Amino acid sequence: MRSLPFIALLAAAKLMAETAPPLILNSHLSLPAPGTVLSLVEENDKFAPKNQDRYYTQGLRLSFNTDEHHYWALTQEINTPADTNNSNPPDTDLPYSGALYLSYGYGLVLERGGRRDCLFSAEFQLGVIGPASGAANVQNKFHDLVGITHPAGWDTQLPNEPAMNLNLEFKRRFELDGAPKHLRDLIARGQLQMGTLRTEVVLGAQLRWGWDLDRSWGHGTIRHSNAYQPVQSYNFAADGPVISGWFFIDAQTEVVVRNYATDGTNFVDSRSVVRRPVILQLSLGTTFHFYHLSGTYFVSVRTKEFETQQDYHYFGGLKADLKF
Repeated sequence: MRSLPFIALLAAAKLMAETAPPLILNSHLSLPAPGTVLSLVEENDKFAPKNQDRYYTQGLRLSFNTDEHHYWALTQEINTPADTNNSNPPDTDLPYSGALYLSYGYGLVLERGGRRDCLFSAEFQLGVIGPASGAANVQNKFHDLVGITHPAGWDTQLPNEPAMNLNLEFKRRFELDGAPKHLRDLIARGQLQMGTLRTEVVLGAQLRWGWDLDRSWGHGTIRHSNAYQPVQSYNFAADGPVISGWFFIDAQTEVVVRNYATDGTNFVDSRSVVRRPVILQLSLGTTFHFYHLSGTYFVSVRTKEFETQQDYHYFGGLKADLKF
């Protein structure tokens, strides 16, 4: 026969089970949804209005945001002089160069009094500069594809050496119309790059207008933004829109201490040009989201990166994101 204290304990436990709300379902903490964001970015001067095959002529990045915080990326960069018909370009022109590197990074959207308006990411890059990057083969194959002649001076490209970089990036989003609307916002950002690829500080801001802007933290170019994209931002509410889109204008300033494309290799003698310490970049573009698929097109113009550069440089880019 059960004692009265034991019966009272059972009754109290049953009452608590019936009246207490579920712990997880009613928690104010939003747990990251499982999934991966796959992104492909192609940047090329062929996408720009002037269509000039020179300077930073091509960049390709494939990235995997494997969960809410961790990501990987594989990137190739290609740089050529203005005169690609000369087998021995003058010392005053940008040298041929290529870089291929693997990136691993960690990102975090910071909580500030219930607002998720700050983002931080740290990315480590490891790879190679020089012929081992495969830049000459990739560009020659592309020229075969579009039916134009090969650049003549790849034999003069920068020699092989290791590529190592650590990049830290911080973003802050300002809602210009109030949090519920998401029609206009401003994303301020700062990036510090340190290593054999680039050592520089990048400060920029991006103004966006459209709808459902909280689906993204804005667009950045390959060389001046980390590849972090929170998986959670690609999930949409059951009663929310499945289509969203916006236009953006982006401006940035780069204070450059070293850049392999202009300064040459770090450990052996190589071609180089006289680098300019401050570079400005302006970009215009648009982004469109449909369910878990996103596409972006943009065009950028950059001020001169070295003293003997002929004129401003234009390039464009296409980006596709898929969350699965």
